[in-house]
Amino acid sequence: MPGLAIVRAMPSLPDCRRLASVLTLVSSLLTAQAAEVSPAERVETSPGLSPDAVRRAFDSQRQTLASCMRLVSIQRGKDKAPHSIEYVPWKAGPDTDDRIRVRFTLAPDGKVQNEERQTEALGVRSMFLDTGCVEEKVKTWSFPTFPGNHDERVQVELWARFRTTEAERTAAATRLREFYGDFCKALSALKVTQQPQAGVEWRATIKRFLAEHGARVDPRIGTAMQAVGDIAGHDVPGAISIYELSMEESLATTLACPKLRAWVKEG
Repeated sequence: MPGLAIVRAMPSLPDCRRLASVLTLVSSLLTAQAAEVSPAERVETSPGLSPDAVRRAFDSQRQTLASCMRLVSIQRGKDKAPHSIEYVPWKAGPDTDDRIRVRFTLAPDGKVQNEERQTEALGVRSMFLDTGCVEEKVKTWSFPTFPGNHDERVQVELWARFRTTEAERTAAATRLREFYGDFCKALSALKVTQQPQAGVEWRATIKRFLAEHGARVDPRIGTAMQAVGDIAGHDVPGAISIYELSMEESLATTLACPKLRAWVKEG
């Protein structure tokens, strides 16, 4: 039986370059998903709950904090007016510290306390993570219970590490832009803009949207989007302003949403 000759054409130089570009892009996207919060390096607790118990609970929940990577920083406004601020993309320096310090207080039921009278009830320090986002995440965590009276508390301080690359932050910003873009499309599809009917329609649409997409963003963004629906019932332009301000605070920019802008002008 005669042998079969298999001939493969050698790829051209432009093809090789395109392939290299694709591989580089895929590599950067995979790397962008790889940012992880380290296991706790040090845990200290006041009497009532062992550090090892807190460590295990933190380590089992720590990766939820990776979605809180810092993308934006706040600076004084260029116009030098009192209390003027502006949002700019955050950049890490070569010596930026990657440590995370989290302080919180636990009740006997293992819930994190956020009591206003306790200034040290909950606090976060980190450069690579948005501290407000981390606080919102930690509030929802559960820790082991301890057999104390209802008013007894255990203070916790733990340290871990988290670092992101510029590629990871760029990918996170891209995903956030997609979130806001999809939110724009969802609201733009609505035909009801007259108050108070708009409130009913907007709230229902936003509730469905957040049920599908809300888990991948900072909890404060989800709260802001809920406020958009709540306010739309009596102030559509004001509701849209909240949407745009949320973008500015989380991306240091606003993305065009022509339909919503048109409604603002009509309002």
